[in-house]
Amino acid sequence: MYRVLIADDDILMQEALKILISREESFQIVQVVGDGESAVRACKEGSIDIVFMDMMMPGMTGLEASRIIHQSNPEITIYMLSAFSTHVFVRSMARDEVKDVLEKPVTWGHVKKILENYKTNHEDTVMNHHEALAMLLRQKDFGEFYKSLSGIIDGIYEMAGGDFVRLIKLFTYIGQNLLDTRMVYDENMQIGELFPINEALILERKTSELWLFRVMDYLFQQNSMNRYSLLENIFLYIENHIKEDITLNTITENCAISQGYLSRIFREQLNVSVTEYIHMKKIHLAKGYFYFTEDSIADVAFRLGYNESSYFSKVFKKYEKVTVKEYKSETRKKCSL
Repeated sequence: MYRVLIADDDILMQEALKILISREESFQIVQVVGDGESAVRACKEGSIDIVFMDMMMPGMTGLEASRIIHQSNPEITIYMLSAFSTHVFVRSMARDEVKDVLEKPVTWGHVKKILENYKTNHEDTVMNHHEALAMLLRQKDFGEFYKSLSGIIDGIYEMAGGDFVRLIKLFTYIGQNLLDTRMVYDENMQIGELFPINEALILERKTSELWLFRVMDYLFQQNSMNRYSLLENIFLYIENHIKEDITLNTITENCAISQGYLSRIFREQLNVSVTEYIHMKKIHLAKGYFYFTEDSIADVAFRLGYNESSYFSKVFKKYEKVTVKEYKSETRKKCSL
């Protein structure tokens, strides 16, 4: 879903654009503002893909707002609205900032063409990654998501080609769309507020993997709780005790639920057992410790509730397909570059 901002002080123009854009299923109007300052603020605070910007508004003009938006986020596509035949003038004044100029009154045919072209130009691999993650959510398969995570991260980095601005845009786009299309929809929820992302976080693929794991874990939980509200206490207990030696027994004893029922609905919603889910979350935390600290394997194992480092290493190898030492060595190598 592409997120659209309308910036125009003409209420009739706002309503006309809302009607025209809403006809296209792939586009969602997330905000309507009446001045340039509000448009700049909306693009800074939220995830915006397209802006329809009136050239002349009170205070900051559309041209000024476009320059500021483009400087901070060049991935946002801006279409300028003008009541006059000023295409050549606007294009010459804002060659980089403005994608195209629409002369008022805008027609359905023109808006439709613009949106179709935008969609065609942006229907690339990023949608494949988004669809792959969305499919795993729909299939309720947390285990398959865990296996696919590293490959999806690699694909996103290949798309960005080392451009960190584009990386932030891609991760934000994927995260926001997953948030928007989850089973329990909240149009006021912003991915950047729930899971902040910046250049430091995505500087290395392994830290980006940690971020995307948290996003997907949250969505799996939300969808599961939407079906079985009692799972909220289960997820909360796991979260609060993840660094302890928790088992299916300790969970059922503290959450007043039978083992059989919990095991059944848990596997129904995530396609993994409670124990497998706990191991995956612990390994996720372990990878963060290995990346950000110099802690030994034994220290990390005990910190996460594993009484024996040998057992922790065995679990790590099972889910990561590499030994802990190999993972640590690779992580240290990347950090020293």
